[in-house]
Amino acid sequence: MEYVKYFVPKELVNIDLVIIPSPVSETSPARLLKIREAAPGLKLTLVETKNVTPAVLRNCEALYGCPPPEFLREAPGLMWHHLPNSGIEPYGDLSLYANRAVTLTNARGVYGKAIAEHALGMALALLRQFPYYLRQQTEGGWKRHPVMRELSGSAVLICGMGDLGRSAAALFGAVGCTVLGVRRLAHEIPPGFADVYSLRHLHDALPRADIVVSCLPDTPATRGVFNASAFAAMKPSALFINVGRGSAVAEEDLAGALRRGLITAAALDVFCEEPLPPDNPLRFLENVLITPHSSGASEQNSDRNFELFYDLLKRYIAGKRLYNAVDFFAGY
Repeated sequence: MEYVKYFVPKELVNIDLVIIPSPVSETSPARLLKIREAAPGLKLTLVETKNVTPAVLRNCEALYGCPPPEFLREAPGLMWHHLPNSGIEPYGDLSLYANRAVTLTNARGVYGKAIAEHALGMALALLRQFPYYLRQQTEGGWKRHPVMRELSGSAVLICGMGDLGRSAAALFGAVGCTVLGVRRLAHEIPPGFADVYSLRHLHDALPRADIVVSCLPDTPATRGVFNASAFAAMKPSALFINVGRGSAVAEEDLAGALRRGLITAAALDVFCEEPLPPDNPLRFLENVLITPHSSGASEQNSDRNFELFYDLLKRYIAGKRLYNAVDFFAGY
């Protein structure tokens, strides 16, 4: 169930707004002017992350950014906290907040396109043996890989059907893949998907897939779901791609499955520990493609983040329902 609040219109009320800029939520004079025009009575505090103190947050009603989590206990009047990230860790813990009636919103919808393209690129790189050819390029070789596969016609299982999962489904479907889905509860089959399974029936879906793409969030129900038994249920020819959260994967089990040939290859952008330790065994497997949690990176993110926040701010001022609200109990 979506966790939302309704607010009293704020047109004639001063709002204490604290903005903590970051590389994905940059501020500019033009953007600040736009915010002030939307809320003439606004009391705006702009503060760099390194300069945030409990006193900065003590009287704020609205907050945009990622302060030290423990400081949220010093903000009893905080009604709305917006994150410039789609992941909510560690801010999804309601006990962090002095005001338990707070609404937390996130940047769902900002990063989906970039991450979906990254997942598609990873699949193509593995199927067309790009890592092999890159190694050969540096070594001066000139030899075709014996196994070259096409993406078109593949069955792709998208695990997690939020904004990211739907974006990935659209891209894979556009190049001729049959797209299957896994979600917490399988109510219906949405457009772009040929079939949908509930998360508890994940192992029924895995044998059908040529490519498994994890877009799962970090919740108690998703942690470690890709374990030894899950990899054993996949086709030996299957590819595994993770662009969701590292916590969904038992990494030792994945490394073992790759060594034993239970699956063919993996492409990973997220890990249980980041940065990935230099001695992590996944680094040393030739059938693993690794990127450093970079799938969401895009020059367009700052603009998208600002426009999302600006629209939510206008809704907050007008007392309207805030979309992108996080369900503290579901964990996303």
